Amino acid sequence: MTLRDRLQHTLGTTFTIERELGGGGMSRVFLATETAFARRVVVKVLPAEMSGQLSVERFKREISIAARLQHAHIVPLLAAGEVDGLPYFTMPFVEGESLRAQLNAQREISVADAVRMLREIASALSYAHAHDVVHRDIKPDNVLLSGGAAMVTDFGVAKALHSANSTNSEGLTSVGMSLGTPAYMSPEQATADPLVDHRADIYAWGMLAYELLTGQSPFAGRTPRQMVAAQVTEAPEDIRKRRADLPLALAQLVMRSIEKAPDSRPQSADELVRALDAPGTLSGGASLLTPVANALRRRIAALGGALLLIAVIGGAWYAKRSATVAAPANEELTLAVLPIENIGGDSTTEYLADGMTGELSSALKKIPGLQVSGEMSTARFKHTHESPANIARQLGVHLLLTGKLQPGVGRVRVQMQLIDTLGRQLWAHTFNSASKDNFAMQDSITGDVASEMRLVLSPKTVAITRAGRTVNAEAHDLVMRGQFEKNRVTEQGLRNAIVYFKQALALDPHYAQANAGLAFSYDILADVYAPSHEYHTLALEAAKKAVEDDSLLPEARTIYGYEIAAANWDFPGGLAEMKRGLALNPNSTDALFIMGLYHWVSGNEAKAVEFAERLKVVDPLSPLAARLKADALLWGEKYPEALLADSIASAIDPTVQNAEQTKASVLRDMGRYDEAVSGFLAFEKAFNQPSWGLAMTYGRMGKRNDALRVIQALEERRKTHWVDGVFIGMGYAAIGDKDKAMEWFETAGREKSFSLRAFMNWDFPWTRSMNSDPRFVALRKRVLTTTF
Repeated sequence: MTLRDRLQHTLGTTFTIERELGGGGMSRVFLATETAFARRVVVKVLPAEMSGQLSVERFKREISIAARLQHAHIVPLLAAGEVDGLPYFTMPFVEGESLRAQLNAQREISVADAVRMLREIASALSYAHAHDVVHRDIKPDNVLLSGGAAMVTDFGVAKALHSANSTNSEGLTSVGMSLGTPAYMSPEQATADPLVDHRADIYAWGMLAYELLTGQSPFAGRTPRQMVAAQVTEAPEDIRKRRADLPLALAQLVMRSIEKAPDSRPQSADELVRALDAPGTLSGGASLLTPVANALRRRIAALGGALLLIAVIGGAWYAKRSATVAAPANEELTLAVLPIENIGGDSTTEYLADGMTGELSSALKKIPGLQVSGEMSTARFKHTHESPANIARQLGVHLLLTGKLQPGVGRVRVQMQLIDTLGRQLWAHTFNSASKDNFAMQDSITGDVASEMRLVLSPKTVAITRAGRTVNAEAHDLVMRGQFEKNRVTEQGLRNAIVYFKQALALDPHYAQANAGLAFSYDILADVYAPSHEYHTLALEAAKKAVEDDSLLPEARTIYGYEIAAANWDFPGGLAEMKRGLALNPNSTDALFIMGLYHWVSGNEAKAVEFAERLKVVDPLSPLAARLKADALLWGEKYPEALLADSIASAIDPTVQNAEQTKASVLRDMGRYDEAVSGFLAFEKAFNQPSWGLAMTYGRMGKRNDALRVIQALEERRKTHWVDGVFIGMGYAAIGDKDKAMEWFETAGREKSFSLRAFMNWDFPWTRSMNSDPRFVALRKRVLTTTF
């Protein structure tokens, strides 16, 4: 006996089966006439594979709950029963066709017709949700079109199946009866979250809307398993890239509805209805943003940056709500770009991986609404195997961007993935480019990551992320090599970097990033390894050229401002320019450090500490932030606080110093001379050079001969290496030889030493004995009022 015959036998004379309409994995569908009322009904019978897996009584009970729904755009359920142990349910027969049939016949539907249908579907969802019924399988096949109206069918069926699953097995999935359809299934359904709620219907509505408006679902052409994976890990392409004529407001509503995180979607179907009723939905005059996002927009506009972006609040990824890593709605999204791993290459291509890491991090930092950890923090995780959770905890971020770079002959392949704190992959893609032409690849990665987190890139933001570039691939390769050498922060590395940057500029004289790198290299060499004024002037020239070539490059503006102060001794002018650079990228680690450094040398301890703390927020494991704070506190004579900050800096990286042996200097000024001497002797051994701090300590201890021995060693070294005269003068001041001290301070003045200018901003215990010397008082006045 066929299923139709068995069904007819079960229904008896109440219904007369006319014919089978078809069906899918979900059911077999028959058209019947209800004898008593002469009305046509549809009977859907679940497949034979479900026998024994469902509690028929529980299924019937759930169907009876859904049958209470009475709405103009809902096809009601009438009754439920069983035939030979197989559940079935009935509903009115609707004249017309399914939305799926219309989509198959007509690839593009007018925006007006689409909005009308989408509103009707949303109104059905709103009514059902208000009655505690969630559909769980919204798709074009379950939308019927009759008399020009859209009607949603099968409400409550998926919930009934779930509740009636008596075996708790995976049988539903195995026979194609998963609670949702892969092309429209929400991430929380795909990961079997037991807390699925009405927002799963919002997501499915968004996926249906995407297909209705473009003619194709976002992940079309994939297997069901691939579609399910994509729902969890991939961001759909912006809908306006597939249909450019869509009004912005409508496009935004659709894209918000298919956010991975339920909290980031519209929170009710009623919100969808109101949005679709808004006057600007068809004209494009309204922007469909969450109230929080609208508040952010108003705040950004008030600051003069309305064109920057609107960040859709919440995570752009899905994780089970019991273990969510999404940032609170009032916080920025946080991301760390971990060092890209160089695979299949050798040490000669390591600069490519490091260069790509740095440039990606730099570009992403310039996107408003996204906070990116600094490179000094993330560099600590190169070649390590710490868990994502541990890395994220140390960096204070919610997301990690990781990658593997594989150099080839004339080509470079980069595999990138975005993961959460539990190591779950949220997005992944492989990018390819010519080996010396990686800008297009960087743009793609930056755009994809921003899209994944639903950060809208305005034209100005895109311009800032691309600031300072070149069209010459060979020049770009040389700059990446230069950055690699510069970041070694050794004298030889810095001089190698200068060679690479100059070679890049020979190929492209207007390459702003090359000039900015050149400026930083000259600046780091100045005062420590090379003549102060000469190298600060070289840095100023390079920085000025970088700003002239591209005024949107934040790092160029900040280093330009610092060099105005360092080379010209023009502190107000330098500060104004640095503020412009920081405004372009408030989270730039370079800009924050340079601003802190400026305030430190200019005598403003509080401001220096403030910027050190700001730097720590975006670069929590950077020793520079703690070291900057320690040095500012030392110069401000806050010794216990300085020791604490120094201990933090040393715990992060004991090799990084802003000044000569901060801890030893603190101990000396606290009167703990023996400990200070040990510290300075260790410095001498490590750097193979005499320590002016040691000379000052011996002077304080009354050990004149020991102090003189160190001072004379500094004078001897000056014959072959750069030694700033101000440091030798400090040594003589410590032993009370004011004449010799003034001789060297005057020498530093003639050499336009920036260290002398910086020291004159402070009233140090190191030179306080000189305050009674009119020559020193006159020199300080001259230095503080001079500009070049």
